[in-house]
Amino acid sequence: MAATGVFRSSRVFPSMGSYRDNIYMITCAARTGSTMLVSLLGSHPEICSHGEIFSPGKIQGLRGTYLSKRHARPEFIDRLSAERDRDPIKFLYKIALDLQGKKAVSFKIKYSELILPEYKTLRDEIVNNRDFRIIHLRRENLLRRYLSHYIANYVTHLIVAIRGQVIPEVPRVELDPHECQRDFEAVRSRELEFVELFAQHPGFSISYEEMVAGDAKTIRALLDFMEVSPRELTTTTRRLGCDDLRQVIANFEELRTYFAGSPYSKFFEQA
Repeated sequence: MAATGVFRSSRVFPSMGSYRDNIYMITCAARTGSTMLVSLLGSHPEICSHGEIFSPGKIQGLRGTYLSKRHARPEFIDRLSAERDRDPIKFLYKIALDLQGKKAVSFKIKYSELILPEYKTLRDEIVNNRDFRIIHLRRENLLRRYLSHYIANYVTHLIVAIRGQVIPEVPRVELDPHECQRDFEAVRSRELEFVELFAQHPGFSISYEEMVAGDAKTIRALLDFMEVSPRELTTTTRRLGCDDLRQVIANFEELRTYFAGSPYSKFFEQA
């Protein structure tokens, strides 16, 4: 790699047998609250919490000194993104897992990114390196997850909102029950696939619902898992959803009838 590149260290990067106990990966489906979780962890002074640094295209979500470099040097992210794409393993150990003076470091990568052909070597590296501790994030109510996905992609095109940002009004939408079912089954299948894939890694499971409720016991258990001090976590992200699904889903009763008696009927009882 050219000497002018971002990766300049000649040291050997750790892999299997590196025996680190402070590296964490958040994995999940889309629209399960991963941005909120990254923000919550980032509010802890002992955690360096990156966002979607492995998303296709230009790197987003870098924190710490790398975020400062991005502001100071406009070309930095373009160069770093190109070098990540050329050597994702080197980027993983050199950049993503750089503690930057913190006690623990984490990043998130969604299922849709883990299955990309260009990231097969990255996925294999993480699977084979048992030092990685996996935070499995899920959303219990898959109807709300699908509704969030539908609205973000087809209605508002707003992925995340932060404090002070105006959230647009959402018109009532109709959801195809067959598409809902396909989505429910696909998300559950992916969750099981990746729980099995990382079964040999230390793992922790947390739900979107537990985060939103501010479940102190679960948050304390998560921080214990990450071996950092107990602390109240905060976030600047705002919820985009509506509490009453009947106000948003025009054909709510049709969907409830369609899923009556199925394993998914409980999603409508939580409406």
